[in-house]
Amino acid sequence: MTDNTSYGVGVDVNAELKNLQMRRLKAFTHYYAEDKKLRGQLDARLAEIDAEVALLLDKNHELPCLVRRTPGPDHSVYHSADAPCGRVRDRSNFKEADEWEAMNEGDYSYLLNRCTACDWSRAARVASRREQQ
Repeated sequence: MTDNTSYGVGVDVNAELKNLQMRRLKAFTHYYAEDKKLRGQLDARLAEIDAEVALLLDKNHELPCLVRRTPGPDHSVYHSADAPCGRVRDRSNFKEADEWEAMNEGDYSYLLNRCTACDWSRAARVASRREQQ
């Protein structure tokens, strides 16, 4: 099919349409590739900031914790409220406290320590997201 209008005499309209469609497709492809790249950079920057916030919260000892309140042998650890280990089966057996309170729950001859099985870095990330909302 040829057209004798603005493109000139003997121009194949179908070929020109395909050419324009390809240019349009390339423009979209380039845009989406740039958008994906920028989103990846943004996600990386936000992840760095979230990690710094989590590290700061982790050092401040202000994370929500669980301290066992049921009778039994002396306890020497407190657990993360946001990322507890498997030893925390029934949360009703624990009192929620902030970390400073939990550290001082002991009988003054010792301070309670963080449970090493709890995922404290995950707890700090959860707390940082809660703080940002």
